Amino acid sequence: MITTVKKGSGLALLGLAIAAASHGASAECAYSVNNEWDNGYTAEVTLTNDGASAVSGWDVSWTFDANRMTNGWNAEFSGSNPYTASDMGWNGTLQPGQSVSFGFQVDKNGGAAERPMLEGALCEDGGSSSSSSSESSSIDSSASSSSDPGGAGQQCNWYGTTYSLCETTDSGWGWENNESCIARSTCEAQPDPYGVIDGDGSSSSSSSSSSSSSSSESSSSDSSSSDSSSSDSSSSESSSSSSSSSSDGNYTRVDNPFDGTTLYVDPVWSAKALAEPGGEAIAFENTAVWMDRIGAITDGIGLKGHLDEAVNQGADTFMFVVYNLPNRDCAALASNGELRISENGFEIYQQDYIAPIVQLLGQPEYSDLHIVAIVEVDSLPNLVTNLDEPDCQEAAGPGGYEDGIQHALNELSTLPNVYSYVDIAHSGWLGWSDNFSEAVQLIGNTIKGTDKGVDSIAGFVTNSANYTPLEEPYLPDPSLQVGGQPVRSSSFYEWNPYFGEIEFAQDWRQAMIQQGFPSDIGMLIDTGRNGWGGPDRPTGVSTSTDLDTYVDESRIDRRHHRGNWCNQPGGVGERPQANPAPGLDAYVWVKPQGESDGISDPDFEPDPNDPAKQHDGMCNPNENNEDAGVPTGALPNAPHAGRWFPEAFELYLQNAYPPLD
Repeated sequence: MITTVKKGSGLALLGLAIAAASHGASAECAYSVNNEWDNGYTAEVTLTNDGASAVSGWDVSWTFDANRMTNGWNAEFSGSNPYTASDMGWNGTLQPGQSVSFGFQVDKNGGAAERPMLEGALCEDGGSSSSSSSESSSIDSSASSSSDPGGAGQQCNWYGTTYSLCETTDSGWGWENNESCIARSTCEAQPDPYGVIDGDGSSSSSSSSSSSSSSSESSSSDSSSSDSSSSDSSSSESSSSSSSSSSDGNYTRVDNPFDGTTLYVDPVWSAKALAEPGGEAIAFENTAVWMDRIGAITDGIGLKGHLDEAVNQGADTFMFVVYNLPNRDCAALASNGELRISENGFEIYQQDYIAPIVQLLGQPEYSDLHIVAIVEVDSLPNLVTNLDEPDCQEAAGPGGYEDGIQHALNELSTLPNVYSYVDIAHSGWLGWSDNFSEAVQLIGNTIKGTDKGVDSIAGFVTNSANYTPLEEPYLPDPSLQVGGQPVRSSSFYEWNPYFGEIEFAQDWRQAMIQQGFPSDIGMLIDTGRNGWGGPDRPTGVSTSTDLDTYVDESRIDRRHHRGNWCNQPGGVGERPQANPAPGLDAYVWVKPQGESDGISDPDFEPDPNDPAKQHDGMCNPNENNEDAGVPTGALPNAPHAGRWFPEAFELYLQNAYPPLD
């Protein structure tokens, strides 16, 4: 419960002090511990303008004793204890009664969760401060029941407890805003409704309903695809069955790790999503956990914390991303990695990155989990199309992408409960016949060169962190003649025969089977941001006889160019679900919605956790895609790749398709 401390109340035991100041505006300042685990927690600070005039600009400072902040969101952070959080411009103005929140992760550093003193002109002048803490680092379905104060009804979460939407500002877990809160109570004998994937391809989540380019990282379709791609698995040629294919010790390996399983919900991302308006619609869906640097293995909740949480949740399937190759993101700048081939990067990748990950995954307490590894987004596709870039040329040699991926697969395949899916970019990148055939050979041969060959993987994943729709409902035939030319020859498609990911993924799978891969090889499609709904979504086929006009008025993909990959105005796509179409293991959300693809400001401050990340012109809304001569279409005010980007999150919710409940 959040306790608000008014100036002069005498509740000094909370460790929060208010000092007098001459600043004309004031705010009520609330500090809360939202989610706590063994070695860390997430905290949130909410500022509410309780004055009579608008506030323009704010900053809050605090100092920990033993605790240390590791990362944060919704504010500009500076300092290293003391820390200062300042507004980001877009959230700097507070009208009377209006609130703004920011959050951060904290490493306990051997201590307990602290409640620091908040300092700042707004908090000091007639304002207030508050603090709360979760009562336990683990949440248990035996928690005491609480009433539904708003009468808005309850929904069971993944723990078997419930969240009640209400109109007070007391959340019970520290999430609060002006309109609703989330109170926790016990759920009686309910099935796990969040993250449970049914074998018939439907999700039981309450939000469910029927030239080369670069993908975007840290880190879906239209109504017709909802019909065509949700076929009954019993009548399809799905690669996914629940039968066992091999066993090792007590673990029995399955054909499809998503079929009929309860998926892990990342509590850190979930807290961020819940803090945004409307975020509860997707906050309890499964998203991948990104291991995008060596520090990510231990920072914050860390990989172990996520795995422990998956066990606590009773999850069957945990998905994470292996993403730290030397010379990573060799053809772009936004997600440049920490390792360089020329600086012993391959050895560091083996010893300091892959080795500790595999060691953690192999702990006996995780032996019953289906652990899905999304392996090195965008890597091998860059060796197909971008060898004119010096970094990619180096990545094509010794200690580069092929060696790195083979090593990762060799190590991961020693664990019977790990299912590796190798990233193959997306149809807007490798869809042209030359790119497709070359990629099949390169990626196929890379995998065949591993210790277990074609058996070292469970399948492939496409559209990782990109925006390509599952299909174009009003452009079903790329060869259709309009104005005497095939649709595929339009300026938007540039003779690429693949307009969507379903057909691309199915054809890729067949090509790999022809290359000697097992007939039950599976495919995943990332549908996190490729929904393309909202008011600009076409509702029918164009009547124009001009080819480009016909395509532009008919396509649901609203990008200026298919090569535009950075912070595009897409929308939440199909919810995670198993066996959605023949040959597909699942639709998944690889990149958590709300995480930026790259920083928009060319005059950027380095990311303290990832100083190698730079500004890429494709992330600048004021620049053009140089290859296509059209605007980048990137959203403004974007932070570094992987940082929380609330404007994008809100837009993805608004443009969701199928629409969110």
